[in-house]
Amino acid sequence: MDRSSIRAHIESNTLIIGKNSNYIKPINYRVNLLAGMNSRLLEHVAIDGDLILSKGAQAMGDVKANNVILGPWTIIRGDLTVKGDLMALDHARVLGKVTCKGSAVIRPDVAFGELQSNGLIEYYGKKPAKKTRGKIVTKKVEK
Repeated sequence: MDRSSIRAHIESNTLIIGKNSNYIKPINYRVNLLAGMNSRLLEHVAIDGDLILSKGAQAMGDVKANNVILGPWTIIRGDLTVKGDLMALDHARVLGKVTCKGSAVIRPDVAFGELQSNGLIEYYGKKPAKKTRGKIVTKKVEK
């Protein structure tokens, strides 16, 4: 891994992993994390902050964060635990279980192994998981 592919933005307490980078160590920090386009996180991620996985980014292990945005075509190969709210954009995938303590907004063609939310689940298109549990489930149809 090239050291120039990782930067820290001190003012926002954010760790930035550059596009097309591989990060090979577990991430266990009190930071926000922005993983650039097509980056790969090869271990688990457990942060006390917000997470943004940009388009095509991959996480190979379990992921835990406060609020999460899964960009289009992202993949998490483990479980995803979200302490706050989740937004999953088109074609995002989580192969394991998704547990969300807040609300979840899910765009078309997103697939989860399982979804459980304590808040509102709002999804567009097909249901994101066969096993979906939440207080309220709404389905919006795009025109």
